[in-house]
Amino acid sequence: MSVMFESAVRHDRNMPLLLSDEAETGRLESIIRELITELGLDLADQHFAGTPARVARLYRELTRGSRMDPAKILKTFDSKHSELIVVSDINFYSLCPHHLLIYRGKMHFGYVPQGKIVGLSKVPRLIQTMASRPIVQEDLVSEIADTFMSVVKPLGCVARATGRHDCVVVRGVKCHEARMTTVALRGLFREKPSLVTEFHQALTKIESNT
Repeated sequence: MSVMFESAVRHDRNMPLLLSDEAETGRLESIIRELITELGLDLADQHFAGTPARVARLYRELTRGSRMDPAKILKTFDSKHSELIVVSDINFYSLCPHHLLIYRGKMHFGYVPQGKIVGLSKVPRLIQTMASRPIVQEDLVSEIADTFMSVVKPLGCVARATGRHDCVVVRGVKCHEARMTTVALRGLFREKPSLVTEFHQALTKIESNT
């Protein structure tokens, strides 16, 4: 089986950042202002003067995926290609729902088409959109794979993510080097272990050439 692969290491600058209206953002600023006060910090200090607005904008951006429909991202094209396609090195970041701290890493995605393919940019857009919300990494790869299967209807797909979590780095065990890898297999990738091996071999080849 032949392999088509692409690398998508840059964040897509054309991704829409959907912020709430001024009323909702203003309410979030008020909550953050109260939090700063409860922490015993001085809002009159020059360094904290604009912090509520900045943090409100930050969290609206980090959760923008909650206000977007990922299914609308996946524009498809007719294609006769019916073998493995791999999109690698997709940078992502997300929020741990337990502590609202960031985790980030790289994701690799593969699929076997069934008459339909998607544009290269659509896979990173899907991943970055679905990651931009509070969600555990285990569920993130599963929901990405399920969404792709539902919309594109390939013969199968696989998502593999490796992330480093600030909730483990800055608190609790403070393990700076710990990483977690999660994998979701759907369709043919569950039925044919050789296809999973081919996916991992394609990634190894990409890594050895970088």
